[in-house]
Amino acid sequence: MPSWSDRLFANLALAQASATSRAFERACGNVDDAQRAALRRALGVVAGSAFARAHDLTPAMSARDFRRAVPIRTFEQMRPWVERVAAGDTSALFAAGREVLMFATSSGTTAKPKWIPVTREFVADYRRGWRTFGLKMLLDHPKAILRHILQSSGKHDADHTACGVPVGAITGLLARMQSRIVKRYYVGHPSIAAIESVVDRQYALMRLAIARDVAFAITANPATLVQLAKAVDSNADHLIRDLHDGSLRSPTTGQPLAISKQLILASDRARARELESLRSRNAGLRPSDYWQMNFLACWTGASMAHYLDAVREWYGPIPIRDIGLLASEGRVTIPLDDNTPVGVLDVHSAFYEFLPADRFDDPNARTLTPRELQVGEAYTVLLTNTSGLCRYRLDDVVIVRGWRGQAPLLEFSHRAGRVSSVAGEKLTESQVVAAAMDTFAKLALRPIEFLVAPVWSDPPAYRITVDQTVPEDFTAAFDVALGQQNDEYESRRKSFRLGSLTIRVVPRERLASMHTRLMAARTSTAEQYKRPVLFTGVGDDDRALDWADGAL
Repeated sequence: MPSWSDRLFANLALAQASATSRAFERACGNVDDAQRAALRRALGVVAGSAFARAHDLTPAMSARDFRRAVPIRTFEQMRPWVERVAAGDTSALFAAGREVLMFATSSGTTAKPKWIPVTREFVADYRRGWRTFGLKMLLDHPKAILRHILQSSGKHDADHTACGVPVGAITGLLARMQSRIVKRYYVGHPSIAAIESVVDRQYALMRLAIARDVAFAITANPATLVQLAKAVDSNADHLIRDLHDGSLRSPTTGQPLAISKQLILASDRARARELESLRSRNAGLRPSDYWQMNFLACWTGASMAHYLDAVREWYGPIPIRDIGLLASEGRVTIPLDDNTPVGVLDVHSAFYEFLPADRFDDPNARTLTPRELQVGEAYTVLLTNTSGLCRYRLDDVVIVRGWRGQAPLLEFSHRAGRVSSVAGEKLTESQVVAAAMDTFAKLALRPIEFLVAPVWSDPPAYRITVDQTVPEDFTAAFDVALGQQNDEYESRRKSFRLGSLTIRVVPRERLASMHTRLMAARTSTAEQYKRPVLFTGVGDDDRALDWADGAL
C-alpha cells in the first residue's frame, strides 16, 4: 500500500499537473497568444548567437518578420550550426549562459545521425507536454494512481561529444529528471539502459517488473510491448528461478548480470509459485495473466497500428492511449482520449508552421499557421523551439481531424517524401541507394535494377526485389549496409523489432514494364522521371508490379 507521504506527494504532483493542464486548455482557447509566447521563448534562447546575428533575429520580432528572415530548413542545413555547438562553441546557436545538457539522437537523411541540442528550456517544454498528457491519462484511469509503471527508456549518455557532452536518448535524461514520487513507482532501474544485449536488457526490466503491481506500461513503439511480454513467456523457467532465488541472471548465459550488484533483490517464493501456477493453468505467461493493468500507452497510428492486435493478444482488451506525435526534436501533439491516434497540437511547446503535404519540399511555398488549417487536409509540420531549431522541417505529415477550441486536432499519417518507417527506423530512399552502392562495391558487382519495400511479418522486415540472380551473401551484405546508413535501422535489427532483409527475383521484363508505366503516368517529361527504389507502404511493391503486369 502507498505510504501517507506518497499520497501527499502524489496530491501535490497532481495539483501542479492540474495547473499545467488548465494553462494548456486556456492556450487552446487562444492559440495566437500561445504561439506568440512560444516564438518569443524560442528566439530568446538563440538571442545574440551567431545564428541570430546572421538572420537579424530578436525575441521581440513578429512572426511575419521571423518567417521573412529565416528560410525553411532541414537538419542538414542546420547541421553546421549544431556541429559548432557540439565542438564547444555554444554561442554559435545559443544566447550567452545557455547550457546544452545533451544531444538527442535521431536518424537523418544521410548516414550521419542528427544531434538535437537539449537545453534546460527544451527539457522544461518537453516535460510540460508530458505532464499535460499524463494528468489527463491518470484522471481518465484513476485506479492507476500510486501503482507501478512499466517504462522503457534509452541511455542518455551512450556517447559523448569531444567536449564531454552526453549524446543519446532524450528518454533517458527525462527519466533521470523525473519527480521523486514518479521514480518510486518505476519498475526499472537506470542501469538497465546500459546493458548491451537487447535480450538481457528486456529480460532484466521484466524480471524487476513482474514482482510489482503494474498498472500501466508506456513506451513509444508497440513492438517493444510485445517483445517485453515475449521475454517473460520464452524465459519463464529462468525467470521463476530468479524470483525464487532473489537473483538476476542472463537468460542466454546463465551468469549474473552486472547490474545485479546495484540492486537489492529479495527472494519472492510466493510470486514464483503464483507464476508457476498461472503458467500451468494458461499454457504460458502473458501480462494479462499476471498483472491487473488499467491501460497501455504507445503509438497507435499509421504503420504502428499493425502491432495492436498482437499487443492485445498479450495484454488483453484494455484501453490504449496514443502517446502523441513526438520526436527527439520536440513534441507536436497531446492525445487526450483512448484508442485514437488523434491529438491536440501542443501549442505551448513550439512555434508551428504547416506546409501542404504535396509542397513539403518547396522552399518558396507559403506556410500556414495552426488556425489556417483545414479539416481533412494533410500538412507537413515545421517547428521553431527552444532546442535552437528554427523553421525546422520535421517532415512528419499530419491530417487535421477537428478542433479543440482554436487548436487543431492532428493525426500522424506518414513521413514526407520517400521515407519508410514500420518500426520507427525512418529509412530514406537516399539511404537505400547508398547501401546498394556499398553492397555492389563490396561484392564487386555491377549495379542492377532493384526495389526495396516493407513487408508485414513478425517482426516486420524489408524485402529487396531484383531482376537477376545475385550471390548468396548479397542479402546479408545489403542488410548490414542499411544499418551502416541508418543507425535506427541497425538498432531495430539488433533489438529484433525488424527482421532480416529478404530477397526475391522477378523477370527483368516485370521491372522494366513497371518503370515504363510509371513514366507514362507522370505529367512531366521522361527526363524528369526518377526511378523509385524504395516503396514506403507494406505491399506497395506487389501492387506496382501487378499493375505493371496489366501492360504486358
